[in-house]
Amino acid sequence: MVSWLADVPLALLTAAIFLVLYGAAAVVLLVLHLVRRSGHEAALGPLSPGLLSPMGLIFGLLVGFLVADVWADRDQAAGAVSEEASALRDVDLLSSTFPAEQPQIRQLVRDQIDAYVSAEWPQMSGGRATLTVAPARLVEVQRIVLALPIGTDGQRVAQDRLVTSVDRALEARRTRLVLSNSAIDPLRLIALFLVAAVTLAAMGCVQADRLSRAAASLALLATAMAVALTLLVAQGAPFTGYFAIRPDLLVQVRPAP
Repeated sequence: MVSWLADVPLALLTAAIFLVLYGAAAVVLLVLHLVRRSGHEAALGPLSPGLLSPMGLIFGLLVGFLVADVWADRDQAAGAVSEEASALRDVDLLSSTFPAEQPQIRQLVRDQIDAYVSAEWPQMSGGRATLTVAPARLVEVQRIVLALPIGTDGQRVAQDRLVTSVDRALEARRTRLVLSNSAIDPLRLIALFLVAAVTLAAMGCVQADRLSRAAASLALLATAMAVALTLLVAQGAPFTGYFAIRPDLLVQVRPAP
């Protein structure tokens, strides 16, 4: 669900979250108005302003914990893409040590990067990428590297580094595929919205004696909450949405024809 939300255009996502929070604030004001008209306003407040501190703290802690998880996954995913690009670049450069096999290795690396960009990245964006299918061209590069003819000590060192670079690229790919399925738990996100609604209700009860002041307070609080939730949801999946990690680094290291 969060991956789908993150893939929504940023303007629409922002409008939807603001509408939900402002709608919750409007419901709180409506309830306060109806209770006052019924003559039971003492049942809702005004409550002590000290109530807002723990409510705000709970909301802030929940946002902070979720943001920490989201940013950690994004940093790790971005690091995996950078590591993969660096490893593939090393394969391209080291292949020059073996002139006979270099054209084939470079072509395989080029085709593998094209496959990543055209097929694998859209799958990661949709949360459909799995480790089931191995990167056939990179596996073929690994086979070629292991069978390289060694004539000098320099070629032996180059072969060892090529093997290491291919392994690094495969491991980095596995990492980014795993992280492409990471997203905020929908239950945690729903709980966060519920806490936001309860905090808005508490703010309304604190200002229950003056509806005009309650409206201004609720509007400010709802705006702040909506901004925080929009940023959180928009970055909820590392390879999805407006803030998605792109394959730009892989494109940069793609061997020239």
